[in-house]
Amino acid sequence: MLKNYLKIAWRSIAKNRFFSLLNVLGLAVSLAAAVLLLSFARQEWSYNKQFAKESTIYRVYLQANAEYNFEKWTNLPNAVGPTMLKDIPEVKSFARLVKLDFTGFGSIQAKDETYIEKQILLTDAAFFDMFDVTFLEGSRHSSFSRPGSVVISATEKQKLFGDSPALNQMIVINQRDTVNISGVFQDFPTNSSFDATIFLNMMDSWMGKNVYWSNASYQTFCLLDEKAVSADIEQKTTALIDKYVEKDDQYYTQFFLQPLSKVHLYSADLKDNVLKSPGNISSVKMVILLAALVLLIACINYMNLATARSQRHAKEVGINKVLGAHPRQIKVRFYLETSLITFFSICLGLIMALGIAPVFNNLVGSSISATQLFSLENIGLCLALWLMTTVLGGSYPATLMARIPSLSLMKKMTSPKRAMPIFRQGLVLFQFTCSTILIIGVIIISLQMKHVANKDLGYQPSNTMIVPIRSISSTEKFNSIKQAVENLASTVSSATVQTFPGYGESGKNVYNPSSPNAGLPTSNSSSYGPVIPTLGLHLLAGTDLPQQLHPNDTSCYVLINEVVSSFLGYANPNDAIGKNISTEMSSQSIITGVVRNFNFSSLKDNIGGYVYSRMNDPSEGYRYLLLRYNTNKKEDYVAQVQKIFETQIPQAAFDYQFLDDHIKSFYITENRTNNIIATASILTIVVACIGLFGLAAFTAEQRKKEIGVRKVLGSSIYKIVKLLSSHFLVLTILSLVIASPIAWWIFSEWLQNFNDKITIPWWSFLAAGLFSIGIALLTIGYQALRAARANPIDSLRDE
Repeated sequence: MLKNYLKIAWRSIAKNRFFSLLNVLGLAVSLAAAVLLLSFARQEWSYNKQFAKESTIYRVYLQANAEYNFEKWTNLPNAVGPTMLKDIPEVKSFARLVKLDFTGFGSIQAKDETYIEKQILLTDAAFFDMFDVTFLEGSRHSSFSRPGSVVISATEKQKLFGDSPALNQMIVINQRDTVNISGVFQDFPTNSSFDATIFLNMMDSWMGKNVYWSNASYQTFCLLDEKAVSADIEQKTTALIDKYVEKDDQYYTQFFLQPLSKVHLYSADLKDNVLKSPGNISSVKMVILLAALVLLIACINYMNLATARSQRHAKEVGINKVLGAHPRQIKVRFYLETSLITFFSICLGLIMALGIAPVFNNLVGSSISATQLFSLENIGLCLALWLMTTVLGGSYPATLMARIPSLSLMKKMTSPKRAMPIFRQGLVLFQFTCSTILIIGVIIISLQMKHVANKDLGYQPSNTMIVPIRSISSTEKFNSIKQAVENLASTVSSATVQTFPGYGESGKNVYNPSSPNAGLPTSNSSSYGPVIPTLGLHLLAGTDLPQQLHPNDTSCYVLINEVVSSFLGYANPNDAIGKNISTEMSSQSIITGVVRNFNFSSLKDNIGGYVYSRMNDPSEGYRYLLLRYNTNKKEDYVAQVQKIFETQIPQAAFDYQFLDDHIKSFYITENRTNNIIATASILTIVVACIGLFGLAAFTAEQRKKEIGVRKVLGSSIYKIVKLLSSHFLVLTILSLVIASPIAWWIFSEWLQNFNDKITIPWWSFLAAGLFSIGIALLTIGYQALRAARANPIDSLRDE
């Protein structure tokens, strides 16, 4: 019996090749999109779950006090891990992570070759055991058994030594630290929060030897006993604050434990500058929703065309029912037809997914490979999609045909009721409502990101080049390089700084003279050189930081923004100039200038206090040279700067980046969201149009005799096109009316993530509506025009 059903289903598909092709194509496109979107979601969801001890590993993070707006930081004082191990029995081990020089950048010299690495971390020896790091050379148990040891990744080893063994080879980092390679580990998988290529022993550095509760710069992971309750450990860890930290120094109030499995997707509200950029659980949920939406629209296409073509099956099914076919058997026959179409669609969809995977990866920043697409998990996913689509897409046509009386099926009209046309209209309306919402979303997100790109940040990140300088071993050599770079014709100005806006500034308090105990948390960067012209800051009063200081000068000179000036009680910036204030850098801090507030961080954050400081022997050294240039040929300028560095320090690698590129990195998640929604919008429109094209073709075919009569009676092509198109046009306009308030609500909520946001323009809804109407008219118009231009004799001669 099943074999006969399959034959009948195949004959029905072959007989209606045009509509079958539309169904296969629509389902294939949607399944390709769903497979890619769900693969992306599954990859995001799988982060850090490959570690054997994942269920008992937690990341510790803190909550700052009111002065820091109750922010949550993943960076902790380095005393937290050792103290937890000592005072809390349930804590079995800990591992801290911190970037080399707080930047992670380093020039690596191996034999005669030099490279720049950007992910160099310091850690504790327990890290390798806690995370079951696989060693290809050496052993994780003895990796840091000797002072001056370093562990490198397999990729790093291949870069430095090729196929030769790396164990016990020597490398030089930043021309100052000669270390011995004690192990080579297998690269962390892409679905891991760790992407370090080199690990140094934290206990070889002051960062590990000097244990303190003040500076918060270290990520801390702890391994708990299997029976431990994380909430209890949180309370015990929080109790350490009162036990070890003086009340006046408690700028954090509570510790929390975050399961390792949640580090990637549930860290959007945490300040983090050590691990690679986290994902966002909201984005994953959105991706799953969009995948379901695209599949649903494809199933709607199938239901629309199947119910529209039900009249063609009427006599055939009617005869079957008269001859004794049970309704269950009718259902099985139509479900089988759907399953065959879906099977062909899945095969075609997987081929499409494989072809567009590189483009998809580039759009959303994923790394989905062919191996992943054809993995057992994905094959299982495709089978689940096959079953779901078969049941969902075939349910209504199968139920409809099984329930209609036999005599009704023998007639030309399937049913005298208007239930089916109304149902089809509702499905088309749903499709275009979803598409319109997504189009409006793309417009709003694009406008917000354009606003971000064009926003006056209060400084000029364009035409600013950042060059790491930690590999320069002497002040004399640096001054020589700096002078040579400044002599270049395209160099406008330069400044030597601890860091650049929005990247690892030190957190330092500024104190109000009238309330010495009230401190304002600020971001601080040690600076030397004309920082105002180099960054394009707007000076409101005073002057830039001093260029030269007397060797015996113990004062700290500060350049502050308006937030700091207002906190200090100066209504007029000029009143602040020359005033002596107390800061964490020095109790003798002299204000040299006040600059306009500038967005040194993301536009999602409020503008806080910012201080550039200049003093002899600052606690944080200079790590970058900022260069403002004036040329349209920036590649030539980069080459000139690189030549100066390589000529004067050939044993160190040269690296650079541009400040405006750094600013763009603040909005990786938002750009990814925009790309995902834009992609989903295109796909939903394509799939919806495929269905609309088929429905219009069927409508034209169904009414071809009516069209023939109208043409014979003198109706024009325009009137016939209008007749066939007006109904669908009304549905498209109605979809805009329904979609507009829904889209406004959804994307108004999304805009709340930004401190500086656009007002949603009214024309975005009109533009989305016109676009939807235009696409619908183009889709329907072709079939309508084709029907209107047909010879009426062809439709009337065989009445």
